[in-house]
Amino acid sequence: MITSRKHPHLWILPKGGIEAGESSGQAAVREAWEEAGTPPSLPPPSDDVRIMMLALESAKKGKRGAVWHIQVVEVEERVVDAILDWPEKHERRREWVYPAEALARIQRWYTDEQAREEVDEDTTVADAPTSNSGGDRQAKKEAKGGAMEMALRTFAERRELSL
Repeated sequence: MITSRKHPHLWILPKGGIEAGESSGQAAVREAWEEAGTPPSLPPPSDDVRIMMLALESAKKGKRGAVWHIQVVEVEERVVDAILDWPEKHERRREWVYPAEALARIQRWYTDEQAREEVDEDTTVADAPTSNSGGDRQAKKEAKGGAMEMALRTFAERRELSL
């Protein structure tokens, strides 16, 4: 897991967007390198092993929505620990945790009062409120945190890991 840049006391999973010409697996490898320092040369996961896809709609009229492709980048702990420098090292910490602890940390991220402003106000998960009030921002944060939680639960279930 990695720490949030805006709230370094909170932990999240690496995430980010797909750049032009990238597959979702290539984007997952790039984002994991930039944020967590995993090797940038890892083979990208293919779409047939993707954990899930979530459709998002824009909160702003006329702005295009997005689709989240949730991938797992697998790498051994010792390989990552040997990498001492990566693009966001000065902004984040990384830490290996068991799935149950990862779940608890994800839940803290989307329920933390201090982190409400971390929500991206331009994008909302379908059916979440779209105005800019504090309650609506929290609903969006809960939807995003719920997506991280759902991805972790799906991964754990597929690997027969206990939470």
